[in-house]
Amino acid sequence: MGVEAGMSESFSQQSVAAIRQAIGARRSIRSFGDLVPPRAAVEEILAAGLAAPYAAAMAPGAVLDRRFFVLPRGSAALQAAAAAIQAHAVKALGAGELPAPLRARLAPVAEGRIPGVGTAPYYVVVAERGSMLLVQQQSLAHVLQNMWLMATALGLGMHLVSATTTMSDDPGFCEILGLPVAQFALNGCAIGVPEQAPDARPLPDAGGVTNWLA
Repeated sequence: MGVEAGMSESFSQQSVAAIRQAIGARRSIRSFGDLVPPRAAVEEILAAGLAAPYAAAMAPGAVLDRRFFVLPRGSAALQAAAAAIQAHAVKALGAGELPAPLRARLAPVAEGRIPGVGTAPYYVVVAERGSMLLVQQQSLAHVLQNMWLMATALGLGMHLVSATTTMSDDPGFCEILGLPVAQFALNGCAIGVPEQAPDARPLPDAGGVTNWLA
């Protein structure tokens, strides 16, 4: 069977167009409406994340230990998580000199303004156990990519809550999730219905930046 035949059987033009549309429509959404996405839609997004590659699977005897925590807007868990993130930012700002860009990003968080945490219907934390947290962060990036594309395909909005990545060694935050301190890499995102649907854009032409090497 030739490559072309295999591709035509595995991916129809319709499915390729759907993937292209999801990639073109994906945006970082920061303004969410009041509508709460149904639980089934959120679970489908999480399933897409669970299907992402697992970096530690390359190690002998490795077992996938990836977990999701959904904190709804207004819940006690979300309020506690927001307080922990804010306290963590305050501590970081008071610890000493920081690069100006990082200080500028931490300042609103230290004031309790954490985009997506409380402003979206759901704040989702993704945790992955591993011996090398930097590798796990790369793995979590694939998780969030899958989730983002599925959210877009479902007509929902998402944006990354980057402050989550700094919370893996925070005892208060880990206690909220029921995780041991510093054993899981963390990342997070906000999910909800966009206040305004973003316009789709065509995929860029990669020809000008691609070199085919012989």
